[in-house]
Amino acid sequence: MTSNFIINWKFVGRFIGSILWIESLLLFGMAVFAYLKDGVDMWAFVWSGGIAFAVGSLLILLVGLRSKILLIGKKESYLTVALTWIVFAIFGAFPFLISGATSNFADAFFEATSGITTTGASVLSSLDAMPHALLLWRSILQWLGGLGIIVFSIVLLPLMGSAAQLFDAETTGLTHDKFRPRVTQMATRILAMYIIFTMIVIALLGFVSPMAWFDAVCHGFSTISTGGFSTKTESIAYWNSMTVEAIVALFMIIGAINFPLMYMLFAKGEVKRFWKDEELRWFLAIILISTALIAFGLYYEHSCDAISAVRRALFQVVAVISTTGFCTADFSIWGSHYLILFLLLMVVCGCAGSTSGGLKVVRAVVLTKNTFQELQRLVHPRAIIPVRLNGNAVSFVVVQRLLAFAFLYIAIIYISWGILTIVGIPFEDALGAAVTAIGNIGPGFGALGPKGSFIDIPTFAKYYLAFLMVVGRLEVFTVLMLFTPGFWKR
Repeated sequence: MTSNFIINWKFVGRFIGSILWIESLLLFGMAVFAYLKDGVDMWAFVWSGGIAFAVGSLLILLVGLRSKILLIGKKESYLTVALTWIVFAIFGAFPFLISGATSNFADAFFEATSGITTTGASVLSSLDAMPHALLLWRSILQWLGGLGIIVFSIVLLPLMGSAAQLFDAETTGLTHDKFRPRVTQMATRILAMYIIFTMIVIALLGFVSPMAWFDAVCHGFSTISTGGFSTKTESIAYWNSMTVEAIVALFMIIGAINFPLMYMLFAKGEVKRFWKDEELRWFLAIILISTALIAFGLYYEHSCDAISAVRRALFQVVAVISTTGFCTADFSIWGSHYLILFLLLMVVCGCAGSTSGGLKVVRAVVLTKNTFQELQRLVHPRAIIPVRLNGNAVSFVVVQRLLAFAFLYIAIIYISWGILTIVGIPFEDALGAAVTAIGNIGPGFGALGPKGSFIDIPTFAKYYLAFLMVVGRLEVFTVLMLFTPGFWKR
């Protein structure tokens, strides 16, 4: 009798094992850094790397290093991608736990998941006194998560084959271009561009701004990845520097722009195509309009001078819409009408194909256009009125998929809001926590706002929010389909 279940577990095991090998090398590298820097927490990274290497080796030995693995399908792709993020977070949590930076695994797992999903929500305090190795590890987790572990894996592990399926599983949703059949080449080029941008922002922060070089490196990793982890408890506000804010704001915007579109601009010189992209224009328009509205309110309601009002408004808007979360002010105390606007920014967020999270601007654009087109169809029922993006008609199937995604995204927020209130998180804080977790943003509202911490929320809430972070980072469908009965049947 044959089984109704069909999953290529050999592929999954070998891939996860290889990922753990890579993570163990990173952890051992961090041990060397800790030894050379101050010696603090070196053994925490040695033990963490050893555990990751041992488990990875066991998985690969069980599969067989040279055993033949057939091509994979969508089931293996989605399962592998979801497990990769979860496993990387689990083993990435060990340094926080073994070093004593966190008192329990729930806090360590929350911190690591927040890092690898580029959320930036933290349970740690007194960052100024924390060992350099742990601070750097947090930033490296975000840098790896920014472009996606799977993209890195496609570049580093070509022996796996089936690159297109993994790439599509990690980057589900509406994007500008599908990269098949040259997905590996495109992933390599985008990775190279990602590295170049990282080096530029680090150089600018190190040479031009008052940041020390270690801080510049960590913030460079966290900025281009739109992650938001800082080396200071006060985050970017610690420096109170317009130069720092200008550099960070610029690269937060770059990190939130579609990377294939950026590639077309810088590698191919397609300036017109870049500026005519509808998603980009909507994205920049949202930033400008939101900044103007908030700056106007701060000027008249909070007695800010014009320059300070624009400076504070622009940086908070960019920090939130890019999902970086590098806020220099606690917008949650400005007033409820500001929260409504920031809530909108936290739902829409950045562009598809970027390192940011959220619903994505392109989905909001298509759904907005479809709403107006639907009004026209009611008036002219026989007319064929397609939704167009960048001059091209968007198929009805794609519009349906976007509607389903938007409904599911909002539904998860409301369900999570209810769950978090049930476990004891205050009403406003629970809303902010649900939105910030699934949007991979970082700060929420109230006690969980830009100046707050997630350390005091219940243990169940920490695990649940970590789960939401992964769901949001992999754009909902990739993870949730694993919970459908049909996924596990032949």
